[in-house]
Amino acid sequence: MKKIIILNWVLKIFIALLILAVPINEVLRYNLSNEAITLMYKDSIFGNFSPYVMFLRIAILIFALFNIQKGLQGFIKEGFFNFKSSERFNRSGYLLLFLSVSGIIITLLGMNQSQEVETLSNIIIDLLLLAIGIGLLAFSDVIKKGNSIETENNLTI
Repeated sequence: MKKIIILNWVLKIFIALLILAVPINEVLRYNLSNEAITLMYKDSIFGNFSPYVMFLRIAILIFALFNIQKGLQGFIKEGFFNFKSSERFNRSGYLLLFLSVSGIIITLLGMNQSQEVETLSNIIIDLLLLAIGIGLLAFSDVIKKGNSIETENNLTI
């Protein structure tokens, strides 16, 4: 249980840092001139809308991490097999799947504008995120099954 408590706090700190990074990024981008912004995003797929796409992806990541953290908090408060944690992990799994598939699509669409090493590393990171999403979905199913077994066990006693 100690490891889950530690992971819960690490996720809380990481979520706070991500939330703090978004306004800092906006302030730094706001101080740039229009020419600098246009030059910075001219090779991007989304052009000047790239920061907004990145903001949307970060918001989805924060929401997924928040659900994972709440699922772990459910473990701490209600025990390992509970329906709320299962639903939270399930939602996080689907969000991470969406994030990884969209990341792979964006990387493949922008393959002409980036170097091979950058493209390969982005795809590897997105595939890792895909594996984590699938793992969370499987973990959610295990929690659901354990919850039903625990409920049946409590009824027979």
